[in-house]
Amino acid sequence: MTSPIDLFLGGAQTVVDALSDSRVGQAWDQPSVLEEQSVGGLAGHLARGVWVVGEYVHAGTPTAPVDFSSAAEYFVFFAETAQAEDHRAIRRRGAAVAANGWHGVGEELASRLEVMSGALTSLPPDRLVTVIGGKVMALGDYLLTRVVEQAVHLDDLARSIGAASWTLPDGHEAAALCIGLETARLRRGTGALLRA
Repeated sequence: MTSPIDLFLGGAQTVVDALSDSRVGQAWDQPSVLEEQSVGGLAGHLARGVWVVGEYVHAGTPTAPVDFSSAAEYFVFFAETAQAEDHRAIRRRGAAVAANGWHGVGEELASRLEVMSGALTSLPPDRLVTVIGGKVMALGDYLLTRVVEQAVHLDDLARSIGAASWTLPDGHEAAALCIGLETARLRRGTGALLRA
């Protein structure tokens, strides 16, 4: 099985490739398929979802107890607690990144990913990180949340520009789907998932 670090880095390179696509640049200020989010804002959200990993790793190792023991637990928590203002804040952060323009966002993402790649490959997946909201989880589990974000939002980006989605590395989409199924099981129960 591919490691979470390799899945994340492979998906991150696909995000770099997608954001360098001229069709994304041409549609930058147009609405995306996501509510109240431009194509640029969606691209900014995708880019930030990659480089925030480096920020979390650089912040050091937390000593607090683990809040989420899997990527699915992370998604369950936010699905059940996120309010409208949380979603607005996500859109604002994406728009703030997008304000740097198509070329600027792509260049910053590529630069940050190059620096981060070496650091990530030297870290164990069980190394703890503090993520959004001060929550603590293992690096490998957090990277799997980014894998889901990459798979979902690359599809959103492709649909927003009327294109076929970019090809993700082997195992990437399967990992995202497994996490989605586990999230559904935790939220609705095994029986409900089997019946669905």
